[in-house]
Amino acid sequence: MKATSLIATWICWASAAIAQEVTLPAPVRIETGVSGHIHPALAVTKKGTLVAVYCKSEYKPYLITRSSDGGKTWSRPALFPHTVKTQVYPGSLTTLADGRIVHAWNVWFSPKERARSRYVAYSISSDEGVTWSEPKSFAKASDPKVESVIRHPFVELTPSAWLLPLMDRTVVYNPETGEERPFGDGRKHGLTPIVRTAQGTLVSGKGLRSTDAGKTWENVKPFPDVSTQGWRHQMIALKNGMLLASQIVGPGTGGLRINFIVSRDDGRTWEMKAPIEFYDPSRAIGGRACPRTVEIDAKTLGTIFYDTDAKQAGGSGVFFRTMPTMRLRK
Repeated sequence: MKATSLIATWICWASAAIAQEVTLPAPVRIETGVSGHIHPALAVTKKGTLVAVYCKSEYKPYLITRSSDGGKTWSRPALFPHTVKTQVYPGSLTTLADGRIVHAWNVWFSPKERARSRYVAYSISSDEGVTWSEPKSFAKASDPKVESVIRHPFVELTPSAWLLPLMDRTVVYNPETGEERPFGDGRKHGLTPIVRTAQGTLVSGKGLRSTDAGKTWENVKPFPDVSTQGWRHQMIALKNGMLLASQIVGPGTGGLRINFIVSRDDGRTWEMKAPIEFYDPSRAIGGRACPRTVEIDAKTLGTIFYDTDAKQAGGSGVFFRTMPTMRLRK
């Protein structure tokens, strides 16, 4: 083998070793004493402010907190104003192209309508998550026994077209008129993430990929399992072209580790045999963790998750942890 080839091989090996050996900072505790449907959501604004929401206990209270220093410190969690008088199942946060944040959450019907289950309400912030507009609602399911739930950020196709990955339907919503229309070929993707890559490709958590705005789809195999428990897992598209999907490893409710699975070719293939470790407490994780990740900047990812193990230092809690994108190097 030529010397240049040996050097190139050594550089590739060393880069991979360095990337995997990057020590992650300790998780930052945001909340203590959590239980039930905690299911956090996370967004980052154009100015770099992190906004997070979660439930501290079953259905309520629904709390919001913010960080202006990359997640090192967080504001004291406060009640989200529009859910004080309602029972809530946690939803999602989406940052729009113009910098506003859309918070969508799931509302239980009133006791008299309990049989109708849940529908989705949303509110918009134009000031880094400090104040929020009066809530509006997406259309409620026509069948009272069908749940309409959101858990993932939606895709802003245009300012007047939001691609909604709802449990009961996959539609395009016009926030200006409140009207919905079928998306692409009309198929229902269910409660799984849908992302748009840096190249404009749509990738669905169902293991599907579309380069023509959803009119046709190709199957991708193997593909990370983010659909079996679609409300639990995540998938995000980074600005550098990579895609990340969460992977919970091990038995039990929460498994033993949280990993990331990477795609480097616009969602065509996934590195199933080369997971990137993110969280390993050397014990069973309490609860389903429900990690949610955002790209803070070109060098840093930030993830919110929860762990209900009461025996860990400080007890059960909601946590935030950063990870350098360098760790994703092949």
